[in-house]
Amino acid sequence: MDIISEKKNVRREMKQLRASIPPDEKHSLAIKMRENLFASDIYKSAELILTFISVGDEPDTREILKRAWQDGKAAAVPKCLPEHRMEFFLIDSFNDCKDGAYGIPEPKSFCRKADVTGSNVLCIVPGLAFDRTGTRIGYGGGYYDRFLKSHPNICALGYCAERFIIEEVPREETDIDLWGLITEKTVEVLYGKQQAK
Repeated sequence: MDIISEKKNVRREMKQLRASIPPDEKHSLAIKMRENLFASDIYKSAELILTFISVGDEPDTREILKRAWQDGKAAAVPKCLPEHRMEFFLIDSFNDCKDGAYGIPEPKSFCRKADVTGSNVLCIVPGLAFDRTGTRIGYGGGYYDRFLKSHPNICALGYCAERFIIEEVPREETDIDLWGLITEKTVEVLYGKQQAK
């Protein structure tokens, strides 16, 4: 089986697994995940938080944005652009967003592009499956891989429950390694990139 087919199979299995989690358990997992994030030194030292706005069965990220604003951090969310690219734009409230591509909330046109060139930028990355070498399977568009390849300074952490970590994610040359993972059990910043401070 080729890599593309392997990835499709993993995506299907993980989507089924995600859909099978009862709402109360999903809520409990999300609370534990964000509590681990907020307690971590990597969050505390971050000046800019880049995160997706969760939809459907994705783990909740709205509370992460609320906490970032409360803590006086800059927060930005992605906007899809032509040629399968994306950039992050600063938002100060959910009113700064509207429904965009794929039904995902995106920043409105007046939002300023985030300066992601600093040394204290944390990106919370969605995905369907992850492994502990830093490889992930997203939704197939390649948006995050292209973005992270252009910004190797960004600390990119996968955001998932432990059950979505598999032994080995099928890997293509275009896949960009993450720095680590945020789960309900731990925040791991490993993989030869940088140890948690």
